[in-house]
Amino acid sequence: MKFIKSFLVMVLMFGFLGCEEVQRIASDSPGGAIKGGCLFLPQKIKFNQLTELTGSQRITAYIDVFDQFDSRIKAAGVWRFELYEYALRSANPMGSRIRIWDDIELTEAGVNQAHWREYLHCYEFELNLESELGGGKTYILQAVCFTADGKRITDTIELKS
Repeated sequence: MKFIKSFLVMVLMFGFLGCEEVQRIASDSPGGAIKGGCLFLPQKIKFNQLTELTGSQRITAYIDVFDQFDSRIKAAGVWRFELYEYALRSANPMGSRIRIWDDIELTEAGVNQAHWREYLHCYEFELNLESELGGGKTYILQAVCFTADGKRITDTIELKS
């Protein structure tokens, strides 16, 4: 008799409380709002106006990373930099490649933080050249960011020596 009373109490509890409501609420959440647990994903990069040739054998590159709301953010990724000669009167101004630097992985928190400049809300990269650039010439620096979600984002800037 005690078993029957316990069973009836449990059936009544499930009948009144049920679990269908919890499942319906969970299914009402927006499907694709969260990709891989991150709401703000990098969508574009842009060289900051502070980017310059510092001395004859170094480039200091400042780069802003923007999310889908056009806000500057920090983001994990792998960065690649290439320097090209400027080709005059050409549909593609990137002439022959002068230098390609080793990839810079900003996938670990410590390395990422070492390149992040909080007061500017951008990344800073010191790119050393193997030789001096010719004076009075124009060059094109290209940055490529391979993001954690598999995108390839690029930007270029003209540098005058």
